[in-house]
Parts: sequence; structure tokens; C-alpha cells
Amino acid sequence: MKLLLLAIFLFLLSCAKQPNQDLYKVLEEISCPNESDFGGIGVGENETAALVQARSNMAQEHFAEKLKSSVDIDGRNINGVTSTSTHTTINQNVKLINSSDAKLHYSKRQGGQIGVIACMSRADAAKGFLEQQRLVTDSLEMISGTTINTEHPKHKNEAWQRTQTYYNNIVAIQNLLNGWGVAKADYFDKASEIYSKTREDYKNYCRNVKLHWNPEQENIYSEIAFSKLSSGIKMEKSLCNGKGISLTYKGSEPECSVNFGLNTCSYTHSLSLNACDGTEYTQLKNDAMGVHQEPDFALKKLQNNLKSAEFWNQWIQEIKQWSPQCK
Repeated sequence: MKLLLLAIFLFLLSCAKQPNQDLYKVLEEISCPNESDFGGIGVGENETAALVQARSNMAQEHFAEKLKSSVDIDGRNINGVTSTSTHTTINQNVKLINSSDAKLHYSKRQGGQIGVIACMSRADAAKGFLEQQRLVTDSLEMISGTTINTEHPKHKNEAWQRTQTYYNNIVAIQNLLNGWGVAKADYFDKASEIYSKTREDYKNYCRNVKLHWNPEQENIYSEIAFSKLSSGIKMEKSLCNGKGISLTYKGSEPECSVNFGLNTCSYTHSLSLNACDGTEYTQLKNDAMGVHQEPDFALKKLQNNLKSAEFWNQWIQEIKQWSPQCK
């Protein structure tokens, strides 16, 4: 009896799926009026829902995948040191601004579903992407102004990253339009000019801003800190001047005590990121500890634990957000 019920269930399930599968097969055989048109398939409970899906599928199939490709942005890196191309990966959700231009071409009802084919000419598709490019150019102009005018290191880095993202999107869209034979709009040259100006400003920033290591006192603990941090960040032991960033390391001498026959040594230290004029941007702080029966070994264990502490990577990642991003 159970086997019979299972067979009936599987039969009904296959019957439920079959109409949908057949409908898609029918739709896949339908072509748009013009060979160069973009097409999209959609299935829904009514024609409106099916058309929405068809337009979405069209955007993903014909446009989104092409905008994910690597785009050659510039022939030199930010320092102008090499001539290797700088690439970026575009991965953005594509929505048709002018989705109404994707017209219903074919509709077929089968069972409780309606399948449709939507078609859009390349000229109409280009209109939507030109509008996207215009909107992104406006955003590029605003954020580029922030990049150039701000003196706050972290804010400048964030604005520069967004500047690159916006410009990369503009170039990616233009590469797509070039493939369709669409002429560049005036604002593409405007965007390129804005980006070039902002890039030059950031290059000058990279030339002038350095990270200066300035511990309050030189000892084994400041040397450990410099060794750990300089392995992941470019910095130099020098006085902070101009537009640089001072890394001020502070650490008191370890405090040791005896508890239950064990010697415990603890050490508290911090790192302040300051402007050269003394303005403090942020402060990082952590502790280390060493425990042993012998006082000297407790202190040695403290130093070893400090060298292998996990927080150094966290400090490096935080400092990088303030450091010039010149590669």
C-alpha cells in the first residue's frame, strides 16, 4: 500500500512539473524580431509577473555577466612606478532603469502559468546604461571633491576607494557600450578628467605622508612592537612633520607580583595614531602576561607572549586604514 501511494505521489509530482518544463521549452524556441535584440524569458501566475521576471532575467543574462569582467583602468599604479595594468573586478547588480523599453514580444498560457518573451533593442538598452553612467558620474564628482579636500587620513582613504569604485563602474559600462557601437557621452570624458585630477592629488598625498615611529621610550618592548608592526606596515623611525602620521607607542614597565608561589608579570601598552601637530586620531590598547615559578622566567615568558600575541594583526589592520594606500 505504501509503495502504491509513493508511486501515485511521484506521478502527480511529475505531472505538476511537466507543464512548466514544456512551457520553458516552447519559450526557448522563440526569437526576438531583430537578431541583435536582447531577449528575456519569464514565467508567472499572470502576464505582469512573468514580464517582470523576463526583464530581470534579461538584465542578468545579457548585461550583469559582462560587467563582472576585469576592466583595464589605467596603465600605471598610483605611484607611477610600473607600466603594468591596474585591473578591477566589477560585480554589481544590474537593473534596467528603462525596463519599460523591454517590450512584450510573445505570451503563452499553459496550465496555471503564463510564459512570456520580452525583447529590447540595443539602442534602448544603451539608453538605460547611459543614464546609469550619468548618475555614477555625479556621484564620482561629489566623492572626488571629498578625496581632494579632506586632510583626515582615514576619511581620505575611504573617499579614494569610493572614487576608484565609481570610476571603475563608469569604465565598465563604457566597455559594454563600446561593444554595441555606442559613442561615448560627454560625461565620460568629464569623469575621466575628474578621476585623473583626483588620482594626481592622491599620488601627491602618498609622496608627502609617511608613518613615523615615535615611542615614548626605547626599550625591549618598543622594539618588539616595532618589529611586529613594521613587518606588515611601511613605517620609519623619524620625527613626524608635515602631513605625516605619528605612531606613538606607550608602555610602562611590567608589574610583577607573587601569588600562591607563582610570579606573575603583566604589561599594559598602547599605540596612539596622531597627526604631526599632536591631534589624536585613535588609540589601540592591549595587555600581555607571563607566569612562572622563577621571577626571571616570568618576565621572559611575558616577552615571548607579547611577541606571539594575536592582537598585532588586529593593530596592523587598523593602522592600514589610516595609512596611505599607494600600491
